[in-house]
Amino acid sequence: MEQDKMLTIMGSPGSGKTTTAVKLARTLAARRKNVILVLCDPFTPVIPALLPAGTVHDTSLGFLLTAPGLTQGNILNACVPAPGSEYISLLGYKTGESLMNYPKVTRDRALELFVSLRYLADYIIIDGTTIFEADPASFVAIETADRVLKIGTANLKGISWFQTHSPMLADSRYRKDRQVTAMGNLKVGQDWESVSGQYGGVDYMLPYIAELEQQDNEMALFEPMFSQESTIYQAEINRILLDVFDFQVAPVRQTGKRMADVKRAVPDRTEAASMAGKERHRGKSGKGGFKVPFARSRGEF
Repeated sequence: MEQDKMLTIMGSPGSGKTTTAVKLARTLAARRKNVILVLCDPFTPVIPALLPAGTVHDTSLGFLLTAPGLTQGNILNACVPAPGSEYISLLGYKTGESLMNYPKVTRDRALELFVSLRYLADYIIIDGTTIFEADPASFVAIETADRVLKIGTANLKGISWFQTHSPMLADSRYRKDRQVTAMGNLKVGQDWESVSGQYGGVDYMLPYIAELEQQDNEMALFEPMFSQESTIYQAEINRILLDVFDFQVAPVRQTGKRMADVKRAVPDRTEAASMAGKERHRGKSGKGGFKVPFARSRGEF
């Protein structure tokens, strides 16, 4: 059985889905796994918010999705190296772009792109746009991914988003058994138990971490986390990788003076599993091989 290697992340506004995507990619890259991080949002391009000003980004995801022909060379040329890591490359829209800059994106072309990506890296992580029904690439990414991670927030806006969008994924082609749910940006004191019931159970709890917010503001999400509070967050990232990709990461030692406060907001693994009311689905498979090496600098394959 082929190894699961493609994860699509979808989530409500403010859930931290992009942050989660980056931290998943960074954790894999730290173990020398090649990762392509696809940032699908054509309404608010993400790459300009992740990379320093002046970063060379001359080929857009929009071009790949609409150009007459699609080749591995085109894809690799469009990849933007992540700062500080030779194992992560980004695909996304450029500053000021939107779907209006390109011809209509077709399902077939989006499918062709995602199939091609499987041969170019060990893992593919796709950050879908929040309003995924308005973006063909995000919708196809949900359909074609090995696993889908849905992230909501512990507030009324998050519940409303889930109630609106979850029915769209009820069709059998979206394989509900391959979907897992997380609560993101969870703050101490929020009523996660009630919200979890609205979500039909939650598999993972990703707490609010001040250091992550600072990294986001400073365009430094690809940097490591050092605060004591971040160990809880990293432990959940590790669990996601284990469950989704069967990728084992050494456990994070949980220490810190605020750990008790965080635990009041974030249930332990047994409690979270109980709330979900189901076992997690973990693909069992052999190891996949890396097909095409990443460019160490632009233009080198």
